[in-house]
Amino acid sequence: MKNITNQKIINPLIFSFFIVFPLLFFSCTEDLTDPPQTQQELTRLILVNSPWKMTKVTVDGFDQTNAYRDLVLTFLNTQYTSTNGKGVWPTNGFWNFDNNDATTFIRSDGVRVEIQNITETSLTLSLDWDETTYTTTGRTTSLEGQHVFEFGK
Repeated sequence: MKNITNQKIINPLIFSFFIVFPLLFFSCTEDLTDPPQTQQELTRLILVNSPWKMTKVTVDGFDQTNAYRDLVLTFLNTQYTSTNGKGVWPTNGFWNFDNNDATTFIRSDGVRVEIQNITETSLTLSLDWDETTYTTTGRTTSLEGQHVFEFGK
């Protein structure tokens, strides 16, 4: 009789051990998933994905798209290159985010650039440019003022 009573107690304990122990073991293991990406990492991935082709430029609210025709920006991890930047965008340089929100970056020439909008297919950047430069033929190559550049892929 004592043997049957012990079995009634031991069997549920053994069963519980085989159920509870694996649950405890797996709940105590390290989480091996990657940590979530920061906003800087996400924004950087979009910027470096491919070259950005200018679609529109305004300077102090006036359309100046023709003055910056064929402008293309290519971002690398911490560098950029430009084609037809007309002085406002040097041919190449370095850049780095100015804040954790990845809404502004500073170029190697000290110019602060605001990211007004960024998606996989569109990018809007703005910057203050404080000089107007001219070529030897007298045509304007860069205009002074608040520049807003719109880009697409």
